[in-house]
Amino acid sequence: MKYVACYCRVSTDEQAKFGFSIQAQKDALEKYCKENNYKYEFYIDEGISASSMKRPALKDMLSRVNVYDIILFTKLDRLSRNVLDANNINKMLIDNNCTMKAIDEDDIDTSTADGTFIFNLKVSLAQREIGKTSERIKFVFQNKRNKGEITSGTKKYGYDIVDKHYIVNIEQQENIIKFYEYFIAVGADTKLSFEYFKEHFPFKSYDAYKKMLTETSYIGKYKLYKKEEYIYNYIPALMTDELFYLVQDLLSKRRKITKNNKEAPVSLFDGILKCAECEGAMSRRICYTKYGTYVSYRCWKAEKLSKEIGKEYRCSNRHSIFESKIERYLIENIKQEAEKHISETKVLKTKNKETLIDNSKEIKRKLEKLKDLYISDLIDKEMYEKDYKKYNNQLQELEIKKSDYKNNTSKDFSRLEKIFNSNFNDLYSSLSQIEKRRFWISIIDKIYYNDKKIEKIIFK
Repeated sequence: MKYVACYCRVSTDEQAKFGFSIQAQKDALEKYCKENNYKYEFYIDEGISASSMKRPALKDMLSRVNVYDIILFTKLDRLSRNVLDANNINKMLIDNNCTMKAIDEDDIDTSTADGTFIFNLKVSLAQREIGKTSERIKFVFQNKRNKGEITSGTKKYGYDIVDKHYIVNIEQQENIIKFYEYFIAVGADTKLSFEYFKEHFPFKSYDAYKKMLTETSYIGKYKLYKKEEYIYNYIPALMTDELFYLVQDLLSKRRKITKNNKEAPVSLFDGILKCAECEGAMSRRICYTKYGTYVSYRCWKAEKLSKEIGKEYRCSNRHSIFESKIERYLIENIKQEAEKHISETKVLKTKNKETLIDNSKEIKRKLEKLKDLYISDLIDKEMYEKDYKKYNNQLQELEIKKSDYKNNTSKDFSRLEKIFNSNFNDLYSSLSQIEKRRFWISIIDKIYYNDKKIEKIIFK
């Protein structure tokens, strides 16, 4: 008596559109097995497409394929619509002296040469149809997007759908902007900002919290599903780029929630303190004692051993530093560090400006020389046009850089100068811990530490 595996599958769409059912497949396969005196058992995947091998029942069946003589299914498209997957399955069956047969398709029987040929042909045709359908869907979606029409019925928070187009929901827009502003106000504190989120966005999860803070649609950049592709002029922006990118910067520096149940202190430099040796993050460590709570930092790579236990540390900067020491250093030296930064930035910008001007003049000279060569008939028209295009493109790129430079040179240092020309120590001591953190991360991008000292400060 032959021992066979009966495989049944139906996708959600097929069941909804065409009324396909698992029970109908089971009845047909069971009848066939009884008529042929086969011993059988079923493997069933419900609500899963045949274009993927990520099917639990199929994987289970193939893991035991060595015990079966035949794999039975009603039609080939129940098993696979992918040429590579289908042939991999067939090879696995051949290696285990097993064949496959579609009981409703007489020509699908890999126990014969003709059956194997028809098997390959039909799988190829099925995959072609999937590809053509995908192309048609992509064309329809692209056409809709070109007209600004939505391609799904899913409503994105912050927007309404009117006449198949996204429009801003004013009430939800205000709620999102206030959330972003609160996130900035608490210095990107995860615990506080998430508590605010839960209060103002009921029934939404932590995943929704993270997604809302990085939703590029809010500045008019619509991200395609599961792709690193963005389309513009499709969804209206509901906040400024400045607000959005300020939050993105703070996200990389936000304070983490501790794993224990104790209330973690607001750490001032979490996210901006870096190891000067390996440039890795300095991880926060909290020590709770009867005398108080202390925050220190240590290079996380120094804490993590290499893959082989007992081997050398991944970073030799194994010194810890107390947060109070960093704070004291900054209070005592921040004015000099800021003045140094302002001076160096101005000198660098002057040098960059001179370089851009010199490069621009050089390219203009090359264009004049090229023109002379062409007029003197020393180069042909084709060579002239080719080189002219090259130099002209270079000139345009420089003009763009000069324009960017002009816009960026307007960077205002007056805020820094005003802070440090005032009674800074008294003002700073009056701030709360959250306000102190917000102050430091608003003016400092990175602090590099090594060998028990602050090596470098990078201002924003």
